[in-house]
Amino acid sequence: MILIVEDDDAIQNSLKELLMMKGYDVVQAFSYQQALNAFNKNIQFVLIDIQLPGGNGISLCQKIRDLSSVPILFLTAKDDEGTIVEALNRGGDDYIIKPFRASELIARIKSIMRRTIKNDVIVIDDLVIDTQGYHVYKNDEEIILSAISYEMLFLFVKYQKMVMTRERLTELIEEKTGHMIENNTVSVHIKRMREKLGTYQGKDYIETVRGVGYRWKQE
Repeated sequence: MILIVEDDDAIQNSLKELLMMKGYDVVQAFSYQQALNAFNKNIQFVLIDIQLPGGNGISLCQKIRDLSSVPILFLTAKDDEGTIVEALNRGGDDYIIKPFRASELIARIKSIMRRTIKNDVIVIDDLVIDTQGYHVYKNDEEIILSAISYEMLFLFVKYQKMVMTRERLTELIEEKTGHMIENNTVSVHIKRMREKLGTYQGKDYIETVRGVGYRWKQE
């Protein structure tokens, strides 16, 4: 779920439409105070305009940082070095200068989400994976996985660019769990994970690479 903090109605509604088209859930706030009231544990990403009614976006970022390590991307018409440095020093993950292209914004959001591994929580696309608590959430709904499926999911996310053979997956899972598993167990768990995770933008999270194995979906 993405919180958009922007006081310009046209920009706000354009951002909402764009993000919803890309499969994100959206919460809107048009002022400093609305943003504070709207922020909660289900928010996975925040877009903040620096100039806001009732307060400053940089100050808002600091307030949110006191509550959470959620990724924050600044939207700003200011391109002076001092403002940008202050925004990043106060807890922002990145910034984008207005006007910006829709494709650039989506690319920035995805890039930040991919590298956001804080407090043992990985946020990737619309999934939130708690690597210590063994919880997986999609659109704020918990997905219940078996212990082996969870370990397999974490391996795919950790090695996103790599193609994993059944043999390699089996080896890594046995090392982690200390239990022997059958080779066809991998195929069974992949099938179940696909059913439970569903799709993102029409694609399975786990791709089959014919004749080799599996890997996390590629853009």
